[in-house]
Order: sequence, then structure tokens, then C-alpha cells
Amino acid sequence: MLLFKTFLTGILLVSLQGCSKKVEARRPITATTGSSIQQSIEKNKKLNAAEENAIENIIKNLDEKFERSANGFYYTFVKKDSIVGVHPKFGDRVTFEYDVVSLNGDTIYKKEELSPITKSLDQEYGIFRGMRAALKLMKTGEELIVFFPSYTAYGYYGDNNRIGANTPFKSRVRLLGITVEK
Repeated sequence: MLLFKTFLTGILLVSLQGCSKKVEARRPITATTGSSIQQSIEKNKKLNAAEENAIENIIKNLDEKFERSANGFYYTFVKKDSIVGVHPKFGDRVTFEYDVVSLNGDTIYKKEELSPITKSLDQEYGIFRGMRAALKLMKTGEELIVFFPSYTAYGYYGDNNRIGANTPFKSRVRLLGITVEK
């Protein structure tokens, strides 16, 4: 019985002592600085500059005159409709076809493998960023040749199939139809 009372007294003292201590915040084992983020930013800037330089070197040797869009891709109209028509806007459904060709000319996807596609321009997961912007430049029946740097296309992840990470490419895009949403 004495042993039991001593045991209970010991537990009581330990628990009271634990309550009287001030709780201190735990400190991280390692402190990180912004240097790794800055290194990543610098690496991406160099990658983007190299991709744009490669694209500019290709298009300067072509007969067509390419424009650089505000979104970062380069394009030229193969077929342009001079008649007044409507350009698709955010929320409209578009039907289009395109192919994917590497910068060195290897076909990654034939248009028959990908097309036709009907998607809403507000579906972020359905159309990559550069393609959404390119489609907004077009009217039904028009056709573009577009060079997409990787940051306007599939970026760091690729398409999880044939387009690898950080892969710029060329596409021939044709807008087949627009369904204007109210």
C-alpha cells in the first residue's frame, strides 16, 4: 500500500510540474531562405529565353512573317478571313483541330490523333493556356501556324504522354466552328 501511495504521489508531482512549465514554440531544424526560390526563377528565365531564342531562329528562316502575341507565342495566319466574323470569347464553345510538331520537325501528334476537339474556352483543364489565347485570335475557317514556348503550352509537366517537360512546339491550328454562349 505504501508503494502504491508513493507511486500516486510521484505521478501527481510530475503532472503538476508539467503544467507549470511555459509552452515554447518549436523551432525549425533548418531555416530556409529565398535563395532556392530565386535560383528557380533564374533557371526558368534562362529556359524561357533559350526557348524563345530557338523559336526566333527558326522563324527568321521561314517565308512567313510571324507576330509575337502578348501571351508569349509566335503566330502567323495561313488562312485569314477578311469578311467580318466573330472571334470566340471566354465561355464560348469552339471546335478546332491541330497537330503538334517538335521544333526540329518531328511529328509528336498528327491532327487526326487529336482532332476535332470541341471545348469551352473557360475549361482550364481542356485547352492549354497558349491554345486558348490563339483560338481567340481566329474566326471560323481561319488557320494559324503557332510556335508555343513551353510556358504557354504544357509547361513543367508535359502532357504525361508524348510531350515532355519544358517542351516548346509548333502547331497548325484550324478553327472549325464557334458556338457563342449567352
